[in-house]
Amino acid sequence: MTRDKDEAINSYITDMLSLEEHIQKAVSGQLEDLADYPEVTRDLRQVLRKTEQHISDLKELSDRRGARGPTDAIKRAGSILLGLGAAAVDLVRKEGLAKNLRDDYTAFSLATVGYVMLHTTALSLSEQEVAALARQHFSDYAEAVTLLHNVIPGAVVRFLREDGLPVREDVLPEISRTIEQVWRSQSGQAPRAEETSVARNA
Repeated sequence: MTRDKDEAINSYITDMLSLEEHIQKAVSGQLEDLADYPEVTRDLRQVLRKTEQHISDLKELSDRRGARGPTDAIKRAGSILLGLGAAAVDLVRKEGLAKNLRDDYTAFSLATVGYVMLHTTALSLSEQEVAALARQHFSDYAEAVTLLHNVIPGAVVRFLREDGLPVREDVLPEISRTIEQVWRSQSGQAPRAEETSVARNA
C-alpha cells in the first residue's frame, strides 16, 4: 500500500521522538552512575538539555501534524531504527565510564544519521519546516559526537588507571592530534555531492 507524503514524514518524526526518549532515559541514568566524573557529567548534561529540547520540538511538531505517537511507531513492522536505538542506549549501564561513553557515541551517531534521513525526506517532499528542524537536531548531535571524540580518550585512560594499569597520560595530546588528523584527512578526501551524483548517473 502506497503511503502519502504526510505518512512518510510523520513516521520518521515519531521514530526520532522515540529514539530521543530512549537517549534521554539512558543519559539521565548515566548522570547518576557517573557522579564521580564531574568533568564528564557536565558535558552530558549539556547534551541532555538539547535532547530534552528535541523531544519538546518533536512532540509539538507531531501534535500539529497529527502524527501517530511513539508507541505506534515502535509497534510498526520494520522499525529498524528504533530497535537499534534501544539496543544502543540500553546496552551498558554501571560498567564504567569508558563503556558508557562508547554507547553514548553509538546512540548519538544513530540520532545523527536518523536526522539526516528525516532532513532528506522532508526536503525532497518540500516540507521546509520539518527539514529545518531536522537540520538543527542533526547539527546538535554532530556537535555531541565531536565532543565525545575529545572526552573518550581521557575517560579510557582514567578508567585504565583506576583498574590498576600503568597507563601513560602523556599520550593524550598525541591521541587528540591523531583524531583531528584522521577526520581532517577524511573530510579532504570525501567527494563533493555533485561528483557522487555524476558518478552514480554516469
